[in-house]
Amino acid sequence: MGTTAAIIFSIMPLIRARIYLPRPRQGSRLLPIMHRFWKFLKAHYRAYDLLSDYLRSIKHAGWDVIWAPLLPSIAYWLLWFRPNPPAWWVTLIYAVWVVIISSYFIWRPLHVRLTPQFDVRKLIPMPTETETKREMNMFIQIVPECLSDAPVLECSGRLLRVCKRHSDDEEWAVTNLNAPMYLGWDYYGCDPLTIHKGIEQRLNVCYWSSAHLFILPAITPMPSKVRVIFNSTGTFKFDIRITAKECEPVDVAVTVNLDSREWDKPVLKLIKGGHSVHEPTGIIRISEV
Repeated sequence: MGTTAAIIFSIMPLIRARIYLPRPRQGSRLLPIMHRFWKFLKAHYRAYDLLSDYLRSIKHAGWDVIWAPLLPSIAYWLLWFRPNPPAWWVTLIYAVWVVIISSYFIWRPLHVRLTPQFDVRKLIPMPTETETKREMNMFIQIVPECLSDAPVLECSGRLLRVCKRHSDDEEWAVTNLNAPMYLGWDYYGCDPLTIHKGIEQRLNVCYWSSAHLFILPAITPMPSKVRVIFNSTGTFKFDIRITAKECEPVDVAVTVNLDSREWDKPVLKLIKGGHSVHEPTGIIRISEV
């Protein structure tokens, strides 16, 4: 207490004379220093140019790092604080486990990135000009999207069947168009294509003309019975399967309704799966143009 009182009484004259001791530097000056250091590091050590991406990856994978490698390691090292060290077989199991987990974390991102994957998430109504004056075609298209850095090889789509119903209360009735037939790619026909990440290749499902609202499936060859199937009102459902080399097939369904609507304003739905004659679930896109 005596020392504290002596210090207080010694600085009182300075306070009364408005003479203050120098303040420590504010913490805000630390940020510019760190920024200059970071620029110096990136300029002179190019191998560190991806360090910020690496730190962000650690942030996103933090829980995996904690729950997979870290916690068992803590448990193992705590055994060394016991009077007797862990048995040799415990150390052997831990060493093997460390090698396996470390290798897995190296292998997994490469495997995910380089394994071909694709999905269908887009439904596109595409008006198209024709050679006939004042006449347009409306193409209904879906987009198989490549999700991996590796390209998706030999991708093709098949129309499995067409179903129909007149109201939402009815179950889907399978029409006579129930044999698998190839769908055509926009501009590329029915041959399998290679799709790449970031490049949209559109697959035609069906189309009709502005001159007459008669739906035609975009299949080859075109069977004559389609004129009987689509020569009526109601909602039509196109069950589609898209396949590719070394990939799981993707099943989607597209519903189209033109009742009492203009040619360029159809009611459309893209359904994940939906190959049942019952009410489909998993609608991923509804489009009313």
